[in-house]
Amino acid sequence: MTAWEELQRDGVFGTEATVELYRCVRAVARASNFPPPDGHPSWTLDAIQETAHDVFADARGPQRLVELAVKAHDDGSFRRLLEQVVRNFLRDRARATTKGRLIRRLREVLNDDPRFAVVPAGQPGAGQNIELADGTTPGVWNGRLNDLVTAAYKVTEVSIVRWRADARRESPVAEATSLAAVCEAVLRAAGASLTIGDLADVIAARFAVSPTPVITPVDDVDPWLPGVDTVDHAQTEAEVLAGAERLLAQLTPRERLVLAYLDEPVRRIADRTGLGKSAAAQIAARVREIAGHVLGAEAHRDDMLSTAQGLAAPRPHDT
Repeated sequence: MTAWEELQRDGVFGTEATVELYRCVRAVARASNFPPPDGHPSWTLDAIQETAHDVFADARGPQRLVELAVKAHDDGSFRRLLEQVVRNFLRDRARATTKGRLIRRLREVLNDDPRFAVVPAGQPGAGQNIELADGTTPGVWNGRLNDLVTAAYKVTEVSIVRWRADARRESPVAEATSLAAVCEAVLRAAGASLTIGDLADVIAARFAVSPTPVITPVDDVDPWLPGVDTVDHAQTEAEVLAGAERLLAQLTPRERLVLAYLDEPVRRIADRTGLGKSAAAQIAARVREIAGHVLGAEAHRDDMLSTAQGLAAPRPHDT
């Protein structure tokens, strides 16, 4: 009996469905470099089992189970839906964990820097928002996040530090001077105060914050795998797609449009995008810089860039 048949018959995860869930957690965690759960240094068997049980143990667990049972119509669709459920769960958990750490780090940096202050009582954003102490950022920002990310990328003299999920005193993302410089540039671009959450989102986009690479002892989980070559190929495809999506998430709509034609001469980029040659050249240079930051250390960076270009290319209905 297959995992899907078992779920259809019993309405719960039995042995086959549980093993399939373990496989999905292991494959998705490795493919997208999600950090292991707290208390586990790597994706061991215990970490995989704990995470798998958490997927359906939280408040949304029963809803996820019902959706799987209703939407899946065969073994293949069950597996795809289950992988998406696991990916969404890990993405939400990693986002909350990473952003929380980043917010704490930003508070440490900004509290120690006289250029920044918390908006005082009696003003919009009082007690919550961060402003520049020189009084040049009155009011509360309500613009587009992409504009602030663009301003953050204009600060090029930064010292990047690899993110470590287990870091406590070490500075994640970048050292304090660089973080403060980017925050100042972002606030000046906003012309208004920002919440610490908004600043964290911009910093995360600027420095391509993502979970740390995972390490999975193969001997712990390989008995579940149908074949190493098949799984490795699927994982590589997933890694390439995830990298492409990370790059696209850093780009504005105009930058994505230029990305689609990045391999072509500036004149052709201008013709295809409707931009002036000068603007096309500037945006192309910025896109290459962003791609270098986001994909520079990736093993499949060329494939990721190519995939991102394909995803960014206008479709017939867009023109």
